[in-house]
Amino acid sequence: MHYNQFTIDYIKAVKSNLKIEFDANGNALYFPDSITTNDIVDLKKELQQIWSTSNSAIELLEKKHDAKIQSGLFGLINELDAALKIGFLLGDRVVLTDYLFERLLFRKEPSEINLRHLGVIASSLVNTLPLAEAGRIVIIPNPFTWNSESKKIISEVASRTEISFDLMSLLNMLSITKKCQLHPYTIAESQTVYSSIINSQIDNVDAIGKDGGAYAYAGILGALLSEKLLNETELKVALDIPLSKYFEIVSANKDFYSKYLAQITSGGSMNAQNNIESIQTTLVKEIEEKNKIDFRDLAKKATIACSVGGGAITLVAAITVVSAPLLIASAILGLSATLTSTVNSKDKNEDIIVSVFKKLYEA
Repeated sequence: MHYNQFTIDYIKAVKSNLKIEFDANGNALYFPDSITTNDIVDLKKELQQIWSTSNSAIELLEKKHDAKIQSGLFGLINELDAALKIGFLLGDRVVLTDYLFERLLFRKEPSEINLRHLGVIASSLVNTLPLAEAGRIVIIPNPFTWNSESKKIISEVASRTEISFDLMSLLNMLSITKKCQLHPYTIAESQTVYSSIINSQIDNVDAIGKDGGAYAYAGILGALLSEKLLNETELKVALDIPLSKYFEIVSANKDFYSKYLAQITSGGSMNAQNNIESIQTTLVKEIEEKNKIDFRDLAKKATIACSVGGGAITLVAAITVVSAPLLIASAILGLSATLTSTVNSKDKNEDIIVSVFKKLYEA
């Protein structure tokens, strides 16, 4: 049994009953015209059967098993793939609250369910299967159904202000912030929603105490600013990278999460634009520098290194006789370790945050 078996079984049940397949690029394909009422009934039955093991997902979060930082997504999200990518900028595991079973299949008759809406949710979930199998995606039941603190916190906040669905979703995730050791986060998907969260909803994080509130605030603000960073700068191309590859790039350096969150949230929401522009400016500068390779300077380095061995002579020939960049790049592969380290010395000292984003940009 895999420690994340509940989530794996959940996603596989969706995949098989809704006849979802992967294309050549690893993207989930769903055909609503091929789905019958019986398929939905069968999916509901299978999810009911595995629901008895759902507590195992909660337990692995409480123990923080096989994870450094856990991010809990809340709110109704239209672009789950984008939301997951933002979550993976904050931590190496993303926690999803079940919506498909408890809110959709359980509350509606199969014939009443919009098949296209169902397909959007199902396809997004099936796309996460490889990450679920690696323990990076965990699905849990709605905290309102199993965590007594959820109802208590919602009741306390309701006595002071009007409770909207979005605020209730936030409070619900806040209620398990300490218990499950996670950063609550969401994405805004519009400037109006962003302003609403920043100007009112986020003020309620102290409902779980000052310490937990500060931790939650950092996660929520960090995600909202990350959304702006990915949508409003050159980094928008990162949203097109397949989810598994995206995670592989970001998670390669475990120090990235804490350093990135500290930088993007430095100074709070009032300093948001400065933080975004700082990362953007540094990244653009690095990209421009990479595209301004001075081959004459490289030739000088090669000439100096000629005494190292024949590999360096190959580079000199490529630069002085043939100017084609591809031949020069090929010649670099034959350099000695000494010369290679000279050419690449800048990369070694490169900032972790910029390094990760540059890899996302170039992927």
